[in-house]
Amino acid sequence: MTTLAQQVVLKEGPVFLLSHENGDIFGNTGLGLYYKDTRYLSLFSLQINEWTPPLLNFSGYRNFMGTFQYANDIMRLQSAETRPELLLLPQTLGIRRSRFISQGLHERIELANYNRFPVPISLTLLFGSDFRDIFDVRGFPRDKWGELLPPRIEGSKLLLPYKALDGVDRSTEVIFDLPPDAADVEMRESTIPTVEPGIMVPDVGAPSYHINMEVPVATLTWNFTLEPHVSRGPTSLSFHVMPRSGDEEDEPLGFAEEDSDSNPKSGRPLGHQNPKSNSRFDKAVHYMRDSYRKWDMESTLFTTDNEDFNVLLKRSKYDLRVLVEPVSFAGGDSTNNPKSGRPLGHQNPKSYDGGYFPSAGIPWYVCPFGRDSLITALQTLSLNPQIAVGTLRVLARYQGIREDPWREEQPGKILHELRMGEMARLGMVPHSPYYGSVDSTPLFVLLFVEMMRWLDSNSLYDEFLPNVLRAVEWIDKYGDIDGDGLIEYVAATSPGGISNQVWKDSGDSTQFPDGTLAETPFAAVEVQAYVYAAKKGLGELLRRKGDTITADRLIVEAEALRTLFNSAFWMEDIGFFSQGLDPNKVKVPTITSNPGHCLWCGIADEDKATKTVQRMIQPDMLSGWGLRTISDQSPSYNPMSYHNGSVWPHDNSIAAAGFKRYSYGREANRVITQIYEAAQHFRYMRLPELYCGFARDIVDHTGPTEYPVSCNPQAWAAAAPILMLHTMLGLEADASQDKLVLNPWLPDWLTSVQIQNLRVGEKRVDLRIDKQGDNCEVSLAHGNVSIDLEIIENSLRT
Repeated sequence: MTTLAQQVVLKEGPVFLLSHENGDIFGNTGLGLYYKDTRYLSLFSLQINEWTPPLLNFSGYRNFMGTFQYANDIMRLQSAETRPELLLLPQTLGIRRSRFISQGLHERIELANYNRFPVPISLTLLFGSDFRDIFDVRGFPRDKWGELLPPRIEGSKLLLPYKALDGVDRSTEVIFDLPPDAADVEMRESTIPTVEPGIMVPDVGAPSYHINMEVPVATLTWNFTLEPHVSRGPTSLSFHVMPRSGDEEDEPLGFAEEDSDSNPKSGRPLGHQNPKSNSRFDKAVHYMRDSYRKWDMESTLFTTDNEDFNVLLKRSKYDLRVLVEPVSFAGGDSTNNPKSGRPLGHQNPKSYDGGYFPSAGIPWYVCPFGRDSLITALQTLSLNPQIAVGTLRVLARYQGIREDPWREEQPGKILHELRMGEMARLGMVPHSPYYGSVDSTPLFVLLFVEMMRWLDSNSLYDEFLPNVLRAVEWIDKYGDIDGDGLIEYVAATSPGGISNQVWKDSGDSTQFPDGTLAETPFAAVEVQAYVYAAKKGLGELLRRKGDTITADRLIVEAEALRTLFNSAFWMEDIGFFSQGLDPNKVKVPTITSNPGHCLWCGIADEDKATKTVQRMIQPDMLSGWGLRTISDQSPSYNPMSYHNGSVWPHDNSIAAAGFKRYSYGREANRVITQIYEAAQHFRYMRLPELYCGFARDIVDHTGPTEYPVSCNPQAWAAAAPILMLHTMLGLEADASQDKLVLNPWLPDWLTSVQIQNLRVGEKRVDLRIDKQGDNCEVSLAHGNVSIDLEIIENSLRT
């Protein structure tokens, strides 16, 4: 297993590459080149004279592009062109791999000779693919696979074919700019997988397995004579690895077949033989850079006087860019028919401008995801509200229309997860799409309400309102299973379904102190808060739009839920909210981070909010690197678990926002500061999905401990710093009134914030916030559009 520190992740659109830090893909690991939930490369390695060159440095800072720099070890070379034996000193050859993702993997290998004499070398590339489904890679059980066919090598092309069980023929096509001097195909005696018990990730929803599979291997070799660097410069080889799926039209490569150099002679730098090929490579890189500049222009620019925090904000913005995909939209197509149009822009690039939809995270969740995408969109409204637009648009298209127990679909319900791989298509898993979450539907309504606060678009209101009202109907008809006024979920009965259908969805995340798992129907504490905020906000919006009858009903229902909530979930003896209620309405008394979501939604009574905040900032919860998911005094606490003691940045950003909502700005900043300081210990200052909940040791200067199989980058973790800045500023929008409300309270390490290109309705606003003692001065940039600013003076509680 490779850890986060040993991985390089590159992604663009639906294609992503997860490699070892040396650039290779190897072994029975999660590494690979993936497209639409299928791994198209499971073996990819580079050798120089049959040795793996030692790595000097690598960089995956740019999410779509990576570079790897190597040198040679000491080598003894034999060549007819030189002495019988040539001793090559170490670090006299430079090997550089540059790669980027755009519809596939594109790589250029450059070889530079820093000796005074020519050096003959052989460059060998190994390719293989198991074409395993992402569920298969994660350890989900299956008992049959398709057929791995022999690789085919024709001139400057390599084809790795697979005959799938779902009738979709998949293949990996590799196109080289220079045919190899030697090629070999090794077919293993058996490509039938062997299955062993084991666990790769903790949340597969079923017994997990470790699968070993031997794949056919294609070995291709090029022989070069490298001239001294000063006389010729580097020699290069470029190639393009393209995933092919028989269920769709192939995307255009952009590389004309006749342009490939077919000269079999080696020893001449490829870049000099075929300058067009390198020109195409460079142009494609420039295109990707331009797309990132476009993202910058569309998004709000946040700049502070703290350079480290600026790096964190920039990392968040670009991690979000790599995780979002443009949504196709021709107008008026947000229907509840799952086959109505193509949801993501890569499938129909001629009809973009439908917003952006964020995948949940790499590598396990590069797919449409309900809860994660909705929360990410809520976190990033101040950065780019088009994420909210695209998220609503895609989820509206897949809104439930029937009762289907296998997929847990119900009319009006919002999906949990949509997969496009072989196992979903065959019905081995119910993710086509799967609707097993209780919180996606109220979060869908809540996102609509908050998006309207920022955009106040009549066209978006008209487009999404029917879907939103159907979602409310689902809450009322299907969400309250036992008719007690609370929203519950039941554990899935179908194989592949989820037992705990909330954000803490691992099987052991709802435990009583004696270790007994809570049974279902289960009423989770944070879900009631989502429903309250959704109904209350929608009622206020409908009242403004003139539908007073529906508005009044929703607001009355919201207030009734608030009253019931504060009675049913509050534990007076502990002074905290229960994690949830079991079927007998017995409270699960574990101290968790979940009530932070309730504060964020405003459902808690004032006195109970005060006690909740004070309890959450105690050392058993606040680790020094952020809030743990549960108290370290709980019998089920394990700092290395997925949900029972780890730290999740998105969870912390929501809790901090909840603290600030109840005027606990100092406490909010304590949480934010710990996450900010933890981020400085991770590569590229990239916050992972989660990390271990060990306490911070000031004496021994310990850093946060990585969780080995965390998604990284991950959408709501990337969005956390945006919401944290939003919280520190107390930023709220009312686009219907051309109004911004700010209630800034900055920590000691931040004294100035500049905001440029902030979208409020159809206007773009520039602001500056400067700390002045305990207060802040807020000013609009000179010549800015008219906007009403309301500044709330701090009345912090202690």
